[in-house]
Amino acid sequence: MDEYIQALQRLLMQLTTAEQQDVVEYYREYLQDAGITSYQGAVDALGTPQSVARKALADYSIKMNTQADQKSAAAAQKRPGTKDNVRMIWLIILALLSTPVTIPIVLVLGALIVAVGAVIFGIVAAGFGLLFAGLASGVVGVVVGIMMLFTAPATGAFYLGLGLVVLGASWLITEGVVWCGIQLIRWLANLSRWVYDRWMPKHPKKRGGQS
Repeated sequence: MDEYIQALQRLLMQLTTAEQQDVVEYYREYLQDAGITSYQGAVDALGTPQSVARKALADYSIKMNTQADQKSAAAAQKRPGTKDNVRMIWLIILALLSTPVTIPIVLVLGALIVAVGAVIFGIVAAGFGLLFAGLASGVVGVVVGIMMLFTAPATGAFYLGLGLVVLGASWLITEGVVWCGIQLIRWLANLSRWVYDRWMPKHPKKRGGQS
């Protein structure tokens, strides 16, 4: 059993020391209560250390994102970042892959991620294309406008104003593209969390009903 617990703890390095101890002690107590003393017995009861660790990492990632969502809703703070959501999605996929019964669900979720990723890529590509075109046109308009202010003030002012408008529109388009990408990733993170809560097997209960 000690070999199993040590292997599990080595796979939890992404967690804090306190979080690692919580997970390790939970499963140590479960194995002790069940009278399991061998590595193979622990694998038969819980699964491999890798599968248990993946589930624990996904659980903590979901917990942190949920707490951040609740705090942001209560205090108008910034919600979990895109990096945190992507990390949570990845950990959820790994956890689902560690359980054979959920593999078909992972395939569906993976296909959805690919589809959403393609949409995000298309939006970002279109956004950057418009951004570069807008920047080029805006800069040309500003330069031409400044040059013409000395010879044809009215025409120069027109081109200068047009160039500034195009630059401003380019910035707004970029912001819109980024916002759309973030919202899609956030939606996918919420969907992944729902799939995990709905179909991922729960932690085994220790004696006395504690889970």
